[in-house]
Amino acid sequence: MVYYLKLLQRSAASLAPVSPEVARKFRSKLTLLRQQVNRELSDNPDLERFIGYNSLESVYERSRYFAAFLANVFSYNAFDLMAQNAAWSYQTYSAHGFAYDYFPLEDRAWMRAIDLHLEDRASQAAQAIPRWRLHHHQDLIALSWESPKLALHLDPSWDRERERFLQSLLAGDYQESLHLADWTVTDALRLKDFYLQVIQPAMYQVGNLWQRGEISVAQEHLASIITDRVMATTYPRVDLRKPSKGKMVIMMAPDEFHEIGARVVADFLALDGWDVNYLGVKIPLRDLLEFLTNSKPFLVTVSLAVPCSLFATQELITAIKNRLELTKTRIMVGGQLFQKFPALWEVTGADGWAPDAQVAVALARQWWEEKIP
Repeated sequence: MVYYLKLLQRSAASLAPVSPEVARKFRSKLTLLRQQVNRELSDNPDLERFIGYNSLESVYERSRYFAAFLANVFSYNAFDLMAQNAAWSYQTYSAHGFAYDYFPLEDRAWMRAIDLHLEDRASQAAQAIPRWRLHHHQDLIALSWESPKLALHLDPSWDRERERFLQSLLAGDYQESLHLADWTVTDALRLKDFYLQVIQPAMYQVGNLWQRGEISVAQEHLASIITDRVMATTYPRVDLRKPSKGKMVIMMAPDEFHEIGARVVADFLALDGWDVNYLGVKIPLRDLLEFLTNSKPFLVTVSLAVPCSLFATQELITAIKNRLELTKTRIMVGGQLFQKFPALWEVTGADGWAPDAQVAVALARQWWEEKIP
């Protein structure tokens, strides 16, 4: 399967860059384009054959995310990101009832919508991705058969706890999950190990099982909620250091809901002596800027897992940096997107990025020590 991935990456790298002007025009017509695609797909009398047991709402939701994804690819010419996302889409949606033939249907709808709503030069450039996907349809099918791999370095001595925790999550057994955490976490060092060696890989595996269609959305959500409850219950039992460093704020990127990684980072930084405010998801920009202006944190961290929020993250960071009262505030980004595509962190305008919680602590500490005269 490595052959197909390399083939896709080479092909994607050969695509002509999209100009900033075309990217802006595409973003300005995003709602019109998406509505046109939705109309064409919903009017197709054979749609049920292509989407299986899924609802029309799931088609609309996919088009919303795909539209945002296309806008981000065009904004940054992130064609390598596009290639891997296409393979992910084929694997995930086919595992959840969509026929492989749905994707050419969708791509042709996008090409017609782009042709209808964008002028010639912009239309030709914007059609590059759906045309590319059509051309590589069979390659993407072949690549979708490959199981996703965990990009983690795990300590074998934690194998037993890791498997027990995963099985308790899949069984929806909060009490067993909490019992394992109670038995394992005896101090701050063990808490960190439990986060990195048990919780993180278990949740990655839950995500992979959902991606392959082996568990439902409900099971995946329940596993996330149980993990969140276990972390919230276990963390306060550890003796915390009195804050000795500055204020910091941790939040999710716009339209980002994968919170557990950010919660891990928040707890690691609090254990390192930071005064941490964790804001979570969906904070209105006006309210966020008001909060940051009043609290004047030394550091803001933004977590991003899905590529469709990349441009919105850049806008968020720009808005923070444009506040006169926040010009000295450092901004760090992290999350699964940057683990897969490290070079993308720079387009956000952040001051740095961290691939994991330990690096986030080290970078934050470095910035704080540089501040001290």
